Amino acid sequence: MWQVAEAAGHASPDRLQDFLARAAWDAAELRDRVREFVVDSLRAEDAVLIADETGDIKKGVKSAGVARQYTGVTGQVENAQVSVHLSYGSSRGRAIIDRELYAGQHWAGRGEEHRRRCEEAAVPEERARAVVTKPELARRMVERALAAGVPFTYFLADELYGGSRSLRAWLEDHRVPYVTAVPKNEVLPLSDGRTQEARQLWARVPQTLMECRSCADGAKGPRAYDVAVVDLAGAPAGRKRTLLIRRSTVPNKKNKKGELVCEVAYFLCHHAP
Repeated sequence: MWQVAEAAGHASPDRLQDFLARAAWDAAELRDRVREFVVDSLRAEDAVLIADETGDIKKGVKSAGVARQYTGVTGQVENAQVSVHLSYGSSRGRAIIDRELYAGQHWAGRGEEHRRRCEEAAVPEERARAVVTKPELARRMVERALAAGVPFTYFLADELYGGSRSLRAWLEDHRVPYVTAVPKNEVLPLSDGRTQEARQLWARVPQTLMECRSCADGAKGPRAYDVAVVDLAGAPAGRKRTLLIRRSTVPNKKNKKGELVCEVAYFLCHHAP
């Protein structure tokens, strides 16, 4: 808290520590105020919503949601809490505007001992009886952002969320433009009624149609990829679906034979015509 206090212009962290430890405050109200502040500060024409997750390593077993589970902090299974975050980003910066704690199978049940454990950790009954998936947690946060009138161009997420058909269907029903990563074996609908996996569509793309495009600067300098776009079956309300295929310009991934090859990633896009 010393660093936070210094940034806030306080002489010591006492006021902030008192706020966290003893003051009575409403988490949902504070979340909404933070969202309002962030959006007002970072609002821009290129603003996006980004869903992602992170973890907090824990030693004990009492904290709500804590369990042995995969966490991106270390890239392996750890005793940790995992939460899904919704960030607001633009050319002016980015910051978290919403969060939902993930409570996995270890926190879902109906026995008396389980009930007492959840009560002790202040886990709501709805979350104590059944697992709420990470894509569903992301959906709830996007729904809150829409209800609050948050302006954005696209919703962005990785494969975990892009692979959820229920989340994609909800976004399309609510006319939310999105760009989400999908696995190579994702089955996609074509305009002629057929379906094909993303990797099968990639195999049909002539190399002459690949274009080198910039993906902005990264930590190690400019990032450029070869990209191609494949039209898919249309979405509700006259919207479009396309598959964006991105290939690295240099070999950077080993295949099953141990050979270096160019990594290929797939992104399903839902947007206006």
